[in-house]
Amino acid sequence: MRIAMCDDERHESEQIVRMIRAYAAERNYEITIQSFVSGKVLLQEDKFDLYFLDYMMEEMDGISLALALKKKFNNAVTICFLTGYDNVAERIINERVYADGFLRKPVDPQQLYDKLDQFYRMSFFNRLQLKRDGRYETVYPQDILFAQAVDKKSLIYFYDRCEEYPISLSELEKKYLSPEMFFRTHRSYIVNMMHIARYDKKVIEMKSGDKVELSRFKPFQEAYRNFNFNLNVR
Repeated sequence: MRIAMCDDERHESEQIVRMIRAYAAERNYEITIQSFVSGKVLLQEDKFDLYFLDYMMEEMDGISLALALKKKFNNAVTICFLTGYDNVAERIINERVYADGFLRKPVDPQQLYDKLDQFYRMSFFNRLQLKRDGRYETVYPQDILFAQAVDKKSLIYFYDRCEEYPISLSELEKKYLSPEMFFRTHRSYIVNMMHIARYDKKVIEMKSGDKVELSRFKPFQEAYRNFNFNLNVR
C-alpha cells in the first residue's frame, strides 16, 4: 500500500511516519510512505492508495487539497484528515468533502493502528475475483459505487462504467463485500458508504449523482455514522 502524508508541521509528520512504519513492521505489511509539506507538490504525483492530510496548512489547507485530489482522480481517493481542532468532522462533512476518516492530533498510536486496520479490512487485502464472460476479473472494493440486483445477476456500478456479473446480490454481499464498508439499503441495492454524497429517508445520492432506494433508514443511518465516526473524533 502506498501512503501519502501531507502536513507542513514537520515534527508531527515525522512522528506519524514513524508510527506507520512501526505498524507495517509489526503486521508484516508492505507499506511505502512519502511525506509532503506542500499540497501543490502532492498534486503533481501519481495516485496513492491512502492520503493523510492535515486539516490546517498555510499554503493550501486540507479541504482545498482533498477537493483537488478528488477532482484529479475522479473522486476515487481515500482520505483521512488529521486535526487538532474540535468539531472538524462535522464541518468537513457540511462542506461536502466526504472524508473517509478523521484522527485527532497529536495522533494516538492505537487509534492510528485501528484506522489503518480498518482501511486494510475494507479494501486493500480484499481484492475480488468475479467471473464475467467466462473470465475472472479483479475488482477493488473501494472502486465500487453500488450494486443492483437484476434477476439472479448483479450490476456493479463504478464511476466510469457498469458491469453485469452472474452472481446474486445476496451471494455478492455474503461472500465478498465487507459489512464495514457496504450496506444493504434495499432488497435490490447495496451501497459503498465511501461514496455517499447525501441521503434522506427514502433515497441515497451517490457522489456520481446516481440515486439508490433506501428502505432501511434507521439501520442505515446508524451504520453510516459508525462508518464515518468509528474512532469517535468530533
